[in-house]
Amino acid sequence: MYRLEKDRRKLCTDPIPLCGNICAKPLPCGPPGDRHFCKQECHEGNCPVCPDKTLLPCRCGHSSKEVLCSELPQMLNNIFCQKKCNKKLSCGRHRCRELCCAVDVHRCRQVCGRTLSCQLHRCEEFCHTGHCPICPRVSFTELRCECGAEVVLPPVRCGARPPACSAPCGRARACGHPPHHSCHSDECPPCVVLTTKRCHGDHEVHCFAIYFPSVVLKRKTIPCSQEEFSCGLPCGKPLPCGKHSCIKICHKGPCDTEKCTQPCMEKRSSCGHPCGAPCHAGDEEAQCPSTSPCRRPVRATCLCGRRAQERSCADNARECSKLLSNLVMSKMQEGGSLEMDVSKPGLHLKTLECDDECRVEARTRQMALALQIRNPDVSSKLAPRYSEHVRQWAMRDPAFAQHVHDKLTELVQLAKKSKQKTRSHSFPSMNWQKRQFIHELCEHFGCESVAYDAEPNRNVVATADKEKSWLPAMSVMEVLAREAGRRRVPGPVTRAPAAHTGSSSFSSFASTSNSRDTNSRSSGGGWATLTPSSTWAARAAARRAPAPAPTPRHEPPSIDYFDNPPDC
Repeated sequence: MYRLEKDRRKLCTDPIPLCGNICAKPLPCGPPGDRHFCKQECHEGNCPVCPDKTLLPCRCGHSSKEVLCSELPQMLNNIFCQKKCNKKLSCGRHRCRELCCAVDVHRCRQVCGRTLSCQLHRCEEFCHTGHCPICPRVSFTELRCECGAEVVLPPVRCGARPPACSAPCGRARACGHPPHHSCHSDECPPCVVLTTKRCHGDHEVHCFAIYFPSVVLKRKTIPCSQEEFSCGLPCGKPLPCGKHSCIKICHKGPCDTEKCTQPCMEKRSSCGHPCGAPCHAGDEEAQCPSTSPCRRPVRATCLCGRRAQERSCADNARECSKLLSNLVMSKMQEGGSLEMDVSKPGLHLKTLECDDECRVEARTRQMALALQIRNPDVSSKLAPRYSEHVRQWAMRDPAFAQHVHDKLTELVQLAKKSKQKTRSHSFPSMNWQKRQFIHELCEHFGCESVAYDAEPNRNVVATADKEKSWLPAMSVMEVLAREAGRRRVPGPVTRAPAAHTGSSSFSSFASTSNSRDTNSRSSGGGWATLTPSSTWAARAAARRAPAPAPTPRHEPPSIDYFDNPPDC
């Protein structure tokens, strides 16, 4: 602080002397926290304008610019950058595209312009979010339904629908049928009255006229509004080739007039099958039937009929000619003659050679016929040949194998007794190895097996045919037991004392025979007791001889193990 000299000022009106130091008064310019100050010597009055520059930010704050402190009042909020604002407006549909935008709330200033619910006017408010308001326009005219029975009094909001009316529609149809709908303001729906009409090709009329010529048939379930329809049958109209008919579904308009491509049905002289070549009617260069080899699939078998194979007719004819030529050559070398009826039906299809299994089956059939077995054609059934997979699973899980065998046996028995052609059984869900076991075991029963559903709920359904299914003579468990050498010893059979009269002797023989039949039927192995002819003669002589006098004897019951042979 500067002190004045004593007696420097004598009056109050005398001017205050200056100290000569820097003024240093704060000025209104400068950045916040670092204001500029007066740099002149101590002076009277206001400080002069600051000669420095101040850094001012733009309106959005993205950039800044230096301006003279003398121009600060004019440049405040007047500095703009070139950055475009990209914020969404209040409507949520448009964006702000102004330069150096400093607005906190961006309100959209465009008109909405969307169609109102009345479908007649557009929204005139500023662009907004959500649904537009209801049309504010109203009408002061009464709104009536089509027939005038119902009315809505004014004011009527713009876009209001006519009132609902339960009275029947009064408009006349072009077809003349009465309407079956209520009063409405828009177009009438199609007429649904069922009428009688014909299809495009009059197929139903032609089919019915074969049996009832005097009756004209039309379909009576066609709606009146449906002008034409297709009956779903083949067209059947003759094509220009003259040999085929149109195979398209009943259609409108003419059939195809292009060249016919259907297969020719002229029979071949060699095999009797159709020609099969594309239709060549009217083509003078093409030969009919075609000279190309016949590719019709046929089922060739061996002489006994056990083996079968699908092959083309040409390949089968080639094999048949080879077999005939070899047979003729062998007979000529032996010096004999060959008489064969080539025209016998089915002879030319037996072109496969019999294998060892065929010979085994023939030998088994002859043996079965000699032993008077009613069904000799069961070579594979007398000795089932189970696969290795079935054997392994039967040894691993005998209970499961026996369960499947019992279920299939029960299924075949039910199919044989049922009036229906087939019977089915659904096994529970199981893994693929057990399903494979069931598939392979069904083949030994003559049953069809199909797997359904997806993993892990996949299961097998077995179907037995009444005429094609059978019961195998031995189960897989019995086969494994036989191979292991385990034999089941039968229980003892107690014989009653022999009677001493002729009638009682015959009755005892009959009872013994019945017991043998019962034991043989009860055994599950399919055994049969063969008695030599000498034994039968001895038994017959014993029946003819006079019975000896009865003597009271008490003999212990005899046990015979040969009347009930073991199950293997």
